[in-house]
Amino acid sequence: MNSSYIKALFWAILIFIGSSLSGDTLSEVKLINIPGLDKVVHFTWYFVLFLFLAAAIYKQKKKVDIRYYILLLIVCVAYGGLLELLQGSVFAKRSEDIFDFIANSFGAIIASFLFAPLYKRKFWQKWL
Repeated sequence: MNSSYIKALFWAILIFIGSSLSGDTLSEVKLINIPGLDKVVHFTWYFVLFLFLAAAIYKQKKKVDIRYYILLLIVCVAYGGLLELLQGSVFAKRSEDIFDFIANSFGAIIASFLFAPLYKRKFWQKWL
C-alpha cells in the first residue's frame, strides 16, 4: 500500500470526525465567523480526498484514466452523501444540509479536473 492510500484513509477519518462532532462542539471551536466558511471547509475536505485517492491510483497504476476519475467521483460523492445522511439521523445535534453535500461534490469534481495538471509538478507529487 503506497503512502497516498494511507493519507486518503487518514483524511477520510478526519472528515468523518469533523462531520460527527456535535453542533455544540463546533460552536466552541469556531474561531472566526465568516458566512459560508463551512462550505469552503466541505469543498476543501473532498477536494483533498479526491487528490489523495487519485495520487494513490496513479502511483499504483502509473496512470489515471477516465474510469478511475468516475470511480473516484462516485466514491467521494457517496461518502459525502452518506455522512450528510448520518448527520441527519445518527450524529447528535447535527442535521443534513443539501448545500454541504453540493460543496462536497464540487470539491471532488474540481479536483478531478485539476489533478493531472497539479500532479505534473514535483511539489504536488511530494505532498500527494
